[in-house]
Amino acid sequence: MSGSARTTVLLVDSHPISLTGLRTILEQFPDIQVAGEATDGETAAARYPELRPDVVVINSHTETDAAEAVRRVGAPAGTRPSARATPTMLVLIDEVASAAERVPLPGVKGLLSSRSSAQELAAAVRIMATGRSLLMPTARPGTRSSPLEQLTDREIEVFRLITRGYTNAEISEELTLSQSTVKSHIQKVMEKLGLRNRVHAVIFAYEKNIIHSGS
Repeated sequence: MSGSARTTVLLVDSHPISLTGLRTILEQFPDIQVAGEATDGETAAARYPELRPDVVVINSHTETDAAEAVRRVGAPAGTRPSARATPTMLVLIDEVASAAERVPLPGVKGLLSSRSSAQELAAAVRIMATGRSLLMPTARPGTRSSPLEQLTDREIEVFRLITRGYTNAEISEELTLSQSTVKSHIQKVMEKLGLRNRVHAVIFAYEKNIIHSGS
């Protein structure tokens, strides 16, 4: 991430309307700056060395669309600054959640559903700007049972409070538990559901229809 207080982003989207929508969404957050836009991978690759964004956000409408844009932006280029030899790319997956499993996306450090909220998108951009990865959980074919059935009743309570933005201290007060117990429950929830962090937990909950916008 650059020394600037704001996280810079290069947006790549072949649909002009949704490209404008992405810019509008991200520009409402004062710590994020849209440094540039591109409607295809070739243009994005040409603009990347000039802009040197912290994160490249690629909105994929098809698998081929995603793969081509990623290939173009991530391809070796003699003009690319050596300090940023590997772009940090976040791909927004459209209807097909398993696209990342079927299309090789080398260099992609983040996957997020295009149905995610503005807050989730901004959080994902911030996370990736720090050098961390963010992979969207995907549903397993043929699995119809509740994704929370492997959790105990208490762990479900903790999980729901996490997705509502409660801190450990607030969960402790809400459920009348010690903070060490809360921390233990959170660790078990993350392990059982295969989650990396709280933002990942929120994304998981939206993907599985456990919570909805406005709830």
